[in-house]
Amino acid sequence: MKEKESRTIYCPVCHRGRILDAASQTDPAHLRLFGPRQSAKAEWFTKCPKCGAQIGMIFQREVNSEQQQAGA
Repeated sequence: MKEKESRTIYCPVCHRGRILDAASQTDPAHLRLFGPRQSAKAEWFTKCPKCGAQIGMIFQREVNSEQQQAGA
């Protein structure tokens, strides 16, 4: 069986630790990562294997057009 190609999502704090893998066709605009100072905004949490920072995540179903235009 052929494996799907994927992309790696790195820690937003140290940019070295692998937080998760995403399928190659996944839209990264649907994922928001937050460092420890912004953790109140997050719904899911993980820890960076390199720097140990707590990383918050939100998976958005749709990104509204205002956020896309602002580059968020």
